Amino acid sequence: MVAIIGKTNVGKSTLFNHLSRKKIAIVDSHPGVTRDFLENVVDIEGKKVKLVDTGGLEILIDSQNEMQRKIEEKAWEVIEKADLLLWVLDGRENLTSIDWELASWLRKIKNPIVVAVNKREGITNEILPSEFFSLGFEPMIQISASHGDGLRELRETIARLVEGNRETYEDKHRIPIAIVGKPNVGKSTLYNSLLGKERSIVSSIPGTTRDALYSTLDTTFGYYQLIDTPGLVARPKFKERIDFYAAVRTEESLQGATIALLVIDPLQGITHQDKKIAQKIKEEKKGCLVFINKIDLVLQHHPSVQIKKLMEEIRRDLSFLSYASFFAGSAISPSLSLSIFPLLAGITTRYYQRLKTSFLNEKIREKINEEGWKVKGKAFRVYYLHQKNVAPPRFYLSANISGTEKEKELLANRIEKIIREEGDWEGVPISIELSRE
Repeated sequence: MVAIIGKTNVGKSTLFNHLSRKKIAIVDSHPGVTRDFLENVVDIEGKKVKLVDTGGLEILIDSQNEMQRKIEEKAWEVIEKADLLLWVLDGRENLTSIDWELASWLRKIKNPIVVAVNKREGITNEILPSEFFSLGFEPMIQISASHGDGLRELRETIARLVEGNRETYEDKHRIPIAIVGKPNVGKSTLYNSLLGKERSIVSSIPGTTRDALYSTLDTTFGYYQLIDTPGLVARPKFKERIDFYAAVRTEESLQGATIALLVIDPLQGITHQDKKIAQKIKEEKKGCLVFINKIDLVLQHHPSVQIKKLMEEIRRDLSFLSYASFFAGSAISPSLSLSIFPLLAGITTRYYQRLKTSFLNEKIREKINEEGWKVKGKAFRVYYLHQKNVAPPRFYLSANISGTEKEKELLANRIEKIIREEGDWEGVPISIELSRE
């Protein structure tokens, strides 16, 4: 593991993105954008390396700030586990008391440390001010993370110092699960609960999670990649550019996921934003599990509430996401994973399920034809039915009538209903392609 560390706003996330060869971390001039640590397995000169971007270390500033304390606790957890530390300094500024204090702490670390003096675009061949060498660390490499200067030397140095591959990075087929929802509904708490550890910073402050966080997890029910996403707010409510970046990360995570795990806070009821997120899940044709969180608090405040009725009400409010699977519980429950992962495994199986053509034509086609539907006064008949795709399932029908777009949509809905009645498709979207023969 190679951990990128340093003060806020020295260019750690920019370097992380450059070494990853893609934009994973949010980069902004606003200090303290990165809070949780971000991970990515990258190729460094032919070696597979787990690269970790950490939050800014401000060990002498505002020690009473709870959020900063949590950020630094996460960063030090990574530092203790790292095989190599990549300490980033701002090469355009003089060293500060924080840099000197951090240096004294890092001298106690036994693993190798590479100092990357950043923001030296166009001047990487010039001699650094002597105070940088006074820190007593080597190698020290001048770079520009934003322009790429000096990064080849940095990559070669990292590859030389990393002791092969201490960890095995297996290319297992992992199912990406995006945990989505509004701010403060319990997404990060759920993420940590499913992982069985405090990976994501949890706070009552809305918008605590800014980047999409990725973690792999092997269970008896399958191999997963869990993605904790920032809370989605309506675009007119964006207060800062960071909110916009966070929304983009969430949408990208959802697009790349197989299943969306939509977290709902029943104490707030189903809001307009909940519906917008649910609509996005439907548009992206993702498998979906709606997790109704905070049931412990619901029962605490409203002891007479019947959970079954509550779930039915929420299902009605999200009726356009009718295919979704629904589950009520508490993200802080220690046994939650025993209930959730079997549900996710079932959705995954159905998402990749393919029905035999013989079954579709002998059973479902005949049932459709028995319905006696009419289009423009003419009896509707299906000649042939087969499944074209999985992930998500897509069915093709040739018939004697196709009708207008509105009529085709109505027929598709009726056909989907029959297909669902004849099989187990809970949690999975189905597409119907209808053409006239």
